[in-house]
Amino acid sequence: MYTIGLSSISIGDIAADGGMGASLTVLGQTAQDTCKFVQEDPETTDFYAEETDDPVFSMSKAGKTTFSFSVMNPELTTLQTLLGGTITAADVENSIPAKWNAPDIMPVIEKSVRITPQQGLAFDIPRMKIVAKINGEFSKKNMFLIEVTGTALQPEKTGIKKYTAYKVASA
Repeated sequence: MYTIGLSSISIGDIAADGGMGASLTVLGQTAQDTCKFVQEDPETTDFYAEETDDPVFSMSKAGKTTFSFSVMNPELTTLQTLLGGTITAADVENSIPAKWNAPDIMPVIEKSVRITPQQGLAFDIPRMKIVAKINGEFSKKNMFLIEVTGTALQPEKTGIKKYTAYKVASA
């Protein structure tokens, strides 16, 4: 089995009990070659005795797990979901379009995330801290992007792991 390609990235609210959210939405298309799922190297602390050159005890802590991607066709709701802020409804009578209003202070955004490849292993992350930024170019050679970085956090629901993997059903 090989995990290849990307079918979708879905994001939604964490379940009320602190587990994986049930209502997840695709926020847009993912820019090519931007989706990455990385587990950092573990941090190891060695303890030494004066009488020996080798450690007498070694303790390791897992490195954090991060996920990154860029949305290439964001809607106003995508901006609100990933960056916070508010949306002002359109005023059709006065020809004023709906608007996204940036937040005054960077919000803490935690969501459930599902990464589904074209084939292979899909991943569910019940609780991910999301930090996003605008990286927009207004040119004929580059696109306006929302760059997203997420850190897998320990779920608040007891017994739930920080992420799970499962095989995508064959088409």
